[in-house]
Amino acid sequence: MRGPIVRWGAAAPSSLALFTVLEASDPLRGTLLLLPWVVAGLAELRSLPGARRAGGALAGAIEALSLAGLVLLAASRSRLALPLAPELLAAGFAGWVLLAALRCGIGLRPLLGRRLPRRPPVAFFLLPLLVYLALQPWVTSRRLPDGDEPYYLLVAHSLAHDLDDDLANNYAQGDSLGIVGRRLEPQPGDPTGSGGELYSRHNLLLPLLLAPAYRWTGVAGAQAVMALLAAALCWTTLRLARHYFRARPGLVLAAWLVLALLSPLLLYAPQVWVEVPAALLSVIALDHLLELKYDRLWNRRRWLGVGMPLLLLPLLKIRFLLLAVPLLALAWWHAGRPRKPLIVLGIALALLSGAMLAYNAHTYGNPLKIHSVAELGLLGTPPADYLLGGAGLLFDSGFGLFGAAPIWLLALPALALLVARRHPLLFDLAVFSLPYLLVVSGRREWYGGWSPPFRYALVALPLLALALVPLLEQRRRLGARWLAGGLGAATLALLVVWTAVPGWTYNFADGRTLLLDHLGALTGADVARLAPSMLRPRPATWIVPLLLAAAVPALWAWPRRRSGPVAGGVAFALLALAALPLLAARLPTRAVELEDAWVAKAGGHPHPDRWQFDRTRFRGGWVLREGERVSLRPVAGGGELSLAVELEWVRNTPSPIALELRAGERLLATWRPSVPRRWERVELGPFPWRPGEELVFAVTGPAPGPTNGLILDRAELTWR
Repeated sequence: MRGPIVRWGAAAPSSLALFTVLEASDPLRGTLLLLPWVVAGLAELRSLPGARRAGGALAGAIEALSLAGLVLLAASRSRLALPLAPELLAAGFAGWVLLAALRCGIGLRPLLGRRLPRRPPVAFFLLPLLVYLALQPWVTSRRLPDGDEPYYLLVAHSLAHDLDDDLANNYAQGDSLGIVGRRLEPQPGDPTGSGGELYSRHNLLLPLLLAPAYRWTGVAGAQAVMALLAAALCWTTLRLARHYFRARPGLVLAAWLVLALLSPLLLYAPQVWVEVPAALLSVIALDHLLELKYDRLWNRRRWLGVGMPLLLLPLLKIRFLLLAVPLLALAWWHAGRPRKPLIVLGIALALLSGAMLAYNAHTYGNPLKIHSVAELGLLGTPPADYLLGGAGLLFDSGFGLFGAAPIWLLALPALALLVARRHPLLFDLAVFSLPYLLVVSGRREWYGGWSPPFRYALVALPLLALALVPLLEQRRRLGARWLAGGLGAATLALLVVWTAVPGWTYNFADGRTLLLDHLGALTGADVARLAPSMLRPRPATWIVPLLLAAAVPALWAWPRRRSGPVAGGVAFALLALAALPLLAARLPTRAVELEDAWVAKAGGHPHPDRWQFDRTRFRGGWVLREGERVSLRPVAGGGELSLAVELEWVRNTPSPIALELRAGERLLATWRPSVPRRWERVELGPFPWRPGEELVFAVTGPAPGPTNGLILDRAELTWR
């Protein structure tokens, strides 16, 4: 008893001391004030009966000293005018929290016993919750709610303070200023009432859940509720694992740590999106319906465990009906007899769905709100859309699972192993997720809109985590250890970056990523062309997925009986990341997207605007007016250059305009447009070229000010 009193007793004065030392404007203040409580919580988990201290005393000493150093630097940074950016210290704290939590999680292995329990210890709920809450102050202050998030919060505000869902007064009063610091406008397709009421097109279930916490603690309370839901998802996934791998608690724990601490779930924990609660409801339903294999008794707990999630899923979002129906089918498959309760659930789900569609048709004039029935038509969608969308959910550098957390590349050999073993988890995963993912991947917005990566497919992540368990039985092979070490280190490094600069996970639908843009601008090389993008197909779009799909399973399986150090994989991953800019600087430049960040700009602006809704409907480009130019240093692939550029003439006045192509100050060609508002392909050259020369696109004209312009989309370079 004395230990907990000392730990929690020390947290309060430590937090108070930091409160007095730190300035109110310090961006790290919230993180540091919460840190003593996080440290006390981790210490409490480590001291649980049966838990062990992973890594020994040396690891604990290094962990304590590194934390003390970070706190000292953060507390004295402003007073001593230390040249330390807050993002750098935030990265340090994020790395410390993740590594400390991983060490703590490994030490909790004895709590699972020899066979997974039906109810895992509460420590497996508290550990991810501590991590999510520890990172929340910094992440939410540096990245305000965006996309649909502010509207969910505004509805929660109205429910909490006005006790209604009419947002007309909330828009008029500017209540959104307390949420995102700007006035929100109604979204397209929002319904209106006969008396001037304004409603949100989003369902009320999630705002109703957030409203009580919002009423007392505002936006931070609502975000803390989302962290609670994410932690509950982790705990429930561990409970679900007993149906598939009851006798493999150690391997399940390893896969669980990937899900809880090294996956996109960490990014979503403080964000207000419906996918986390949808995944939680799905796992609860799957857990209870799998019990029907062994227990045919339909008691109150079984009705609540299976029936309530099925009925709540479409109330959360109508598209989650595509999850509820397959879950009902799985319950029918696993239950055997009696089937009457499932028939009752099916009728209830059908009546609920019909009532929702009728309400939407009456309120919105459309049963699917802002969507069309044609979007559900699988046969009317081109196969290429399914290929790009399905592959993009995994491989796209901006919105895919592997780009956000490379450790999930292990899912490739894991799924192959499930197929080889005909494991029942594969059947449940396919029936549960494939109908939903098939419809989602064929839609134009598979990338999830303005959100972190892998949003639409996040509901399948718990089962993907459990799919890693059989694979981890082979973890002692040299290739397996190298892969686990390298991919784990890369994932941890990226998660530290995503936490320190949370805005970098919110990529635009332009075929690039904010991280690659910064790297390209820093090095002056087209690094983005080496990363796959399904929004801007290029050679890497096909080469990288095929290479990874072949190389990762092959490396995991090689060699069969030899083990080796994990450090080799870490070193290989670091070398591979460092080699990307070097490779981009040496491969001949074949195509240039002139709006990319590595292309130097002297005037102009992007087309379409950065905040253009549904950007994928437009050709991306860079607008140059009279007197403006862009320049780049291509990697030469020969002594002669031929060039083709796609552009459109924007004519606002009768003044003539011309495009000049230069090599430095040496004029290569001049082209004058003749037809406005039409995309053209202009071919120029060949020209003699010297390596290292600067390629310049400049727009000239006699007008005294910029009036007309050219939209430059893409330049293709041919070398001889």
